Formats: sequence, C-alpha cells, structure tokens
Amino acid sequence: MTRSIAGASRWVAAICLFGAGVLSACSDGTAPATPPDFAGQFDAVWSSYDQTYPYFVYKHVNWDSLRSVYRPRAAAATSEQDLANVVRDMLAELRDLHAWLTTPSGSAVPTYAPTAFVNWRSSVWQSYISRFTWQQQNTNWGYGKVDGIPYLAFGAWNTAQFTSAAVDAALEQFKNAPAMVIDVRMNGGGNSSLALSIASRFYDSTRVVTYVQYRNGPNHSNLGTLQPTSVAPRGPWQFRNPVLLLVGRGCFSSNETFVAAMSRLPNVTVAGDTTGGASGNPAQFDLGGGWQYTVPRWIEYTTNLQVIEWKGIAPTIVVRATAADFDAGRDPVLDYAARWADSVLALHAARN
Repeated sequence: MTRSIAGASRWVAAICLFGAGVLSACSDGTAPATPPDFAGQFDAVWSSYDQTYPYFVYKHVNWDSLRSVYRPRAAAATSEQDLANVVRDMLAELRDLHAWLTTPSGSAVPTYAPTAFVNWRSSVWQSYISRFTWQQQNTNWGYGKVDGIPYLAFGAWNTAQFTSAAVDAALEQFKNAPAMVIDVRMNGGGNSSLALSIASRFYDSTRVVTYVQYRNGPNHSNLGTLQPTSVAPRGPWQFRNPVLLLVGRGCFSSNETFVAAMSRLPNVTVAGDTTGGASGNPAQFDLGGGWQYTVPRWIEYTTNLQVIEWKGIAPTIVVRATAADFDAGRDPVLDYAARWADSVLALHAARN
C-alpha cells in the first residue's frame, strides 16, 4: 500500500510538472500577442485625413466613397505591407505629392508622381555649367557666371546641406553685380524658412508673399481664415538690380513659396515654365508595424488668391523647351538666360 501511495504521488507530481511545462511553453509568463487590427489601422488613417485634409472640396473627392472601396481590402490584409499597399492606393486617389508613406527602414513610398515635362535635365545642365566658371558649394547649390552675370542654382532647400549664412557669403561677392540669374528648376522643395531667408536678401520692404489656410471644423468645407506669409529685408544690404529667376514643372512645395516670394519683387523676371503645383505642409503619423504616413494640412495661395496645388505659378516669360531640345544637348532656358544677361549688360554699359 505504501508503495502504491508513493507511486501515485510520483505520478501526480509528474502531471503537475508536465502541466507547468505546458503553461510555461505557451505563455512564458506573458499574454499571447494580439493579432493586428488592420481595419482599425486603416480607420485611423482615413479619420486623420477626414478631419485634417483641406483639399477634398477643391479636388472634388468623395472621401466616404473611398472608405467603402478600400476598407474591405484593409480588413482582408494579412501583413503590414498589405495594409500599406491599400493605404497607398487610397491616397493615390488624391493625386497629392505631399501624401506619402515611409517604410520601417525609412524609405519614402510616394502615392503620386506628376508626369508633366520638366524643363531641366541634369546631364545637359552639367555641360552648360562647365562653361560658367562653376563653383560647387555644399550639396545642392553653387554659383558661376552666365556671360559675366552671376548665376546661382539651388537644387533643394535643405538646412542639412547649406545655410543662409553660406549663401550670404556668396552674395557678398556679387553685391555690385549689374544683374543676377537664379535657377531653381530642379528644386523640389524642402525647408521654407531657408527658402524665404534667401529671398529676403532681395527685399527692400516687408511684403506678403503667400496665404495659407487650414481646416477648422469637421466638415470638409470648414476652412479657417487666410493667414499671410510675409518676407522682410534681411542682411546689411539687399540686391535690387535685375534678377532672372528660372522655373519649371520640377519646382514644388517650399520652392514654390520661394518663387511666389521672388515674383512679388518689381526687379525680378520669372522665366521658363509654370511650376509643378504642390503645396501641403504635411504632418507625419504612425500607421503601425514601423510604417508611417503623412497628411497635408494647408492650402497655399498666391497673393492674388490662386491655389498653388495642381495649378502652380506661371512665369512672366514662357520659354519653350522640349525633350528633343535636351536630347540634342540644348537647354533653351539657359540659352534664354544667356541672351537676357547680354541684353542687361549692354543696357548697363549704355547707362554708364
């Protein structure tokens, strides 16, 4: 009997140990992972846009209808990548350059890519600036001379690449130049404060350069008051001689703010093609699984209250350029700049 009781005790102990092992293996002391709620994540994106995005009325977008189309796909997603694809496809309906996703590794995933012809090509531009006594500065900007006239080019308004102080040092060399050419055809935007800081070196008095407008209510038509953006003179002197600003369809976002600011000045001539037409001041939010998405938050207007989104800013002088021109190694916009420089120099010589 004693042996039977002892055996039973060992059997019970074995069961207990086995049970403890199963519990440990199943949970390891923590609750089981909750499956991702892809429909809920989708709803958060949709709601962020529903409450914040200002262009629904302007773009004639039925946002409720898009939810009906894309939510079932989100609910059926089996991974964060699947969900991101659904969100990307929905945001693509907005045709908004400032609506994009960011992968867990930090790569940007655009939802819209404009297809308009851009009047600038890097290889052709490089061949031209080799004749401009070009001085490359930090990434994305530099200067040279077009037929004796200072020529500055800015590829992006990025404070990690250059500062307004660096540009100020270059401008100091051209303080007494009879004119200046500034090329921003290749500039897709960046930091608007940097862009306007450069523009302010050409301002002799404070001027309103654009207006912006945010949503201020739950309805898509609820927009707040227009808020002016102003530029004031900066630095010990301002360049007031003729300026030729070269623009085109590759100009977006804060670069269009720069173009709008420069076009307000009576001594500035804007030449080339209409700008790309994309303005949004986006904020970034977490989607889930390391993914992020942006929501554009404002409508930006020129001072004559034209919306910049989708319309861009037209030049004072249209300079025709085609892909065939660039295929042949010609840059019609820089050719125009050279002719403009020659005429300004001739006028300057005649006056002096």
